[in-house]
Amino acid sequence: MKTSHEEPSTGPATTTRARHTGRDQLINRVFELKPALERHLRVPLPDELRGELQSVTLHQLEVLGMLKHGGMRMRDLARELDVSEPAATAVADRLVRNGLVERRSDPADRRTVRLELSDHAASVLGRFEAARREALASAFEVVSDQQLRSLIDVLETLASAPSPRSQKRGEGAA
Repeated sequence: MKTSHEEPSTGPATTTRARHTGRDQLINRVFELKPALERHLRVPLPDELRGELQSVTLHQLEVLGMLKHGGMRMRDLARELDVSEPAATAVADRLVRNGLVERRSDPADRRTVRLELSDHAASVLGRFEAARREALASAFEVVSDQQLRSLIDVLETLASAPSPRSQKRGEGAA
C-alpha cells in the first residue's frame, strides 16, 4: 500500500502516459500552427490565370491535379475524392462543360469511360503549378536546407502511410 510520502510509480504505464502527454502537446502545437502554415502556403491565383479559372472551384482544381497524370475512371475519382459516384460525376460534368476535361473511352475496356485533361486544362494547370512552385520557394526562403530536409522526411512518411480514411474502410491493411 502506498503512503503519501512515496514516490510516484515510474513503471512502463507511467512512462507511456508521459510519452502520450508529450506527444499530445506536440500534436496540439501542430494544430495551432496549421493556420499560419496554410497562410504561408496559400497561393493567390496569378492575374493572367484569374480569367481562365474564375469559375473553377478549389475542389475542381483538385480534380484537375488528379487527372494530370493520365486521367482516371469515374469510380477511381469518386474513391480518391471520398465521394459518391454521382457526386464525382457532377464535378466531372462541370469540368467537361468548361472545356477542361474530356471523356474518352478506355482502350482496354470500351464500356469504361476515362476522364482526361483537355489540352487547354493541361496548359492552364502547368502555369498554375509553376506559380505555386514559385510561391512555395518564396515561402521557404526563411527555412534552412536542413529544416527543409527534415520537413520533406516528415511529409514523405505521411505520404507513404495509409490515410485515416482508408484505414476506416479497411483499405490500409496488409
